[in-house]
Amino acid sequence: MMEEITMKKRVAAILLTVTMTVSALTGCAGTGQEKETQASGTGETAGSEKRSSDTGKEAESQSSDGKAGNSNKADAKSDTAQKPFEGQTITWVSQGVGDNAWEGQTKPLIEKFEEETGATVKTEWYSFKDLFEVIEVKVGSGSSDYDVLSVDVPMVAGYADRGYLAPMDEYFTEEEKGQFIDSAVTAGSWNGKFYAPAMNTSSQLLWYNKALLQEAGIEMPESDTENRLTWEQVEKMAKDTLAAVDPDGTMGIAGLMFQQVSRTYQMNPLANSLGGKNIGDDGYGVDGVINDESWVKACTWYQNLYQEGVSLRGITADEVTDTFTAGKVVFMVGGTWTEANCAQKSFEDYGYCPVPAFEGHEDQVGTSTGSWHFGIPANSQNKDLAAYFIKWLSLGEGNDMWLDINHDVPSTKAAVDAILNDDNADGIMKIAAYEAANTAVPRALTPGYTEYDTVITNTWEDIRNGTDVKTALDNAVSQINTAMEKYKK
Repeated sequence: MMEEITMKKRVAAILLTVTMTVSALTGCAGTGQEKETQASGTGETAGSEKRSSDTGKEAESQSSDGKAGNSNKADAKSDTAQKPFEGQTITWVSQGVGDNAWEGQTKPLIEKFEEETGATVKTEWYSFKDLFEVIEVKVGSGSSDYDVLSVDVPMVAGYADRGYLAPMDEYFTEEEKGQFIDSAVTAGSWNGKFYAPAMNTSSQLLWYNKALLQEAGIEMPESDTENRLTWEQVEKMAKDTLAAVDPDGTMGIAGLMFQQVSRTYQMNPLANSLGGKNIGDDGYGVDGVINDESWVKACTWYQNLYQEGVSLRGITADEVTDTFTAGKVVFMVGGTWTEANCAQKSFEDYGYCPVPAFEGHEDQVGTSTGSWHFGIPANSQNKDLAAYFIKWLSLGEGNDMWLDINHDVPSTKAAVDAILNDDNADGIMKIAAYEAANTAVPRALTPGYTEYDTVITNTWEDIRNGTDVKTALDNAVSQINTAMEKYKK
């Protein structure tokens, strides 16, 4: 009976953790109205049932001993071996159920990998929400069923700290790690070890309604990544536009909105753009960090947008994109997927430019970043093949195929440089690639990210609703400090 009670308590605790985690990561997964693969991947709403598959290849599973190797282990077993992993099988668990999501999009990649290596890649596909429950219940209990995990990047530190993931330094040389953009390596590491290579990343732009600006007689200034608008300029243009097109507010037009209003992924870069940090260097402390002068200044500016009617409180994060595509927002900070949102709604009166800087802080711009990474469960019995597969998907041919299929922001320096040096590259992707390589600031690197994110999201929401800024930030410090105690060792 005592064992039964203990197990019930553990299951209840896991379910609570999963609920908090999914709530925390909603901001990085998008609104559900946007392109399926967004900041951290898919915000898809497919059914919660698991979908398992292989690619039709029938092969008997032959696991390796799982012992640690060296940096060459993830390479082919020998130069002469045509199919170095013939007969071996790995299982990849991920999110994105359905033919139009990752399940369908990755089929050509898996088929190509199997053809080249002789290995079999089995897959299990879950909804965004259910993936976190699977990881907590199965990987957290020490199961060896999986060999490759799709990891939402803010969870890397937490999974590593809890022993869910195996370090991958033995499979990726320093030179190979150096092929990723810096923010991807930082976000995929914890306590000096590399746990999770990136599949791709994300970035943000400033989108604007050309028709509303034209109606107000306002011409957008020239702007690029070397000569950005300032937030102060954007605020003034927003106010001037509202005064001309909706002077009494009856049209319900917003001057400036953030696509993921109050969510950590998109809001913290305001403080980062004034030199602020997301968390202390130890991954736990926040006193003197999220309540310092940079945070107070950024949050005060943000609060004033609402107090002065430039931003509207009645629009939630789930509604911002549709409000923009309905022609009711002058300026909106949003992801690269916004172009697809506009196309879906047949909205064409938009333009875009780089995210602004604060006046006097043009050299401190911080932008949102991060998406899906790969990890190897600590108890995987075929780490060699898993690492080889991950390297192929993150640095090899598989990554090239993925970017061609999904059109996400690349996380490798070579792919970023290719975009920046291509005169014919898409303008949106050029801005995103530049930001990813130069201004991207990873979210807080901490084992307690779930709790951190919940507190920070609530704090941004309180501030936009009028709570005294310094009081709100000091309260956040107190709550986060309390939450972090259980993670300190």
